[in-house]
Amino acid sequence: MKLLDTSILIGLLRGDENIEEAVSEADEKLSTCFPVKYELYRGTKLARKTEQGEKQVEKMINELETLEANSKAARKTSELKQEYPDVELFDLMIAGICIAHEAEILTKDRDFNKIDELKKTILE
Repeated sequence: MKLLDTSILIGLLRGDENIEEAVSEADEKLSTCFPVKYELYRGTKLARKTEQGEKQVEKMINELETLEANSKAARKTSELKQEYPDVELFDLMIAGICIAHEAEILTKDRDFNKIDELKKTILE
């Protein structure tokens, strides 16, 4: 299972060819999670592209499996916050969900490099 982070989904929405190639080459099932969905919807509001942006976001995320933010993910996020207090909470939530579901994250966000136990692919 591969979880597509906010930076990857934004790149897909913008037509970034490098990201499109990396995603198309993935041989695992593709997924996302609640914190990523929140960041995407929030981004459409901040960019004032509410209706059009929300439709694009919905179309994209409906094609992906959603990994549940369950008790195991919450516990892991809590442990990660203790270990990595300087990492943003949303990044830790995403990492906790990935770890709980044994998923690899595909991202452009280098902050995920700080989390040793997270399986990750970080694009340039």
